[in-house]
Amino acid sequence: MNSENPDKKYCNCTDAGCYCDKAQYNEAADWELEKLVSHLDKCPKCQEYTERNKKLTELCKKAELTSLKEEERKELKKLLQENLKNK
Repeated sequence: MNSENPDKKYCNCTDAGCYCDKAQYNEAADWELEKLVSHLDKCPKCQEYTERNKKLTELCKKAELTSLKEEERKELKKLLQENLKNK
């Protein structure tokens, strides 16, 4: 978690990337969004990162990706552990 002071007006590219990622998942605080917008006004590289991030998110939604259910995870973990013991 970033401990940066929310009162500071500007952020660096690393922080902007973090804020961008959080914003994609609706996890960014208002002050993070304000800093991100301010940074994007001035930084072409972060503008490009933000556009690529949006495209990736859209593609993931279109692909309807799913994850394993808890029971499937446990079974897979058990199989992996058994296979590692047998080697």
